[in-house]
Amino acid sequence: MNVYSITELKIVGVFDHGIPNMERIVLLADESIDLGNYGLMVGIRAQEGQAFPIRDNFLWFGNGWIQKGDWLFVYTARGEPKMTQLPNQQEKLYSIHWGKDQTIFQHKELIPLLIRMMPFKFR
Repeated sequence: MNVYSITELKIVGVFDHGIPNMERIVLLADESIDLGNYGLMVGIRAQEGQAFPIRDNFLWFGNGWIQKGDWLFVYTARGEPKMTQLPNQQEKLYSIHWGKDQTIFQHKELIPLLIRMMPFKFR
């Protein structure tokens, strides 16, 4: 597996750990990107900045573009996607939902892992 740094979209943090309907992963776009190329996994923190993915915990963001400076809030609970224009700014806030029945990040050892999926080329 090839691992590359993702600089165009970054995880700012997880907020309201363990609080139902509030727990969320906050991401910020540093470039205009197609969200269809990205997703999140749940991982367990390891030593020296490493993390290992946990099986069967993947969220694909779905198709759609966000612009540089836009925010993406990923709530771990169920809900409907929403776009909010930020007051007095050009940036937008996109909210999506993972659809889990309970919070994910109650334990600080569990962390979100941002992944970028690259096109596959057949030979």
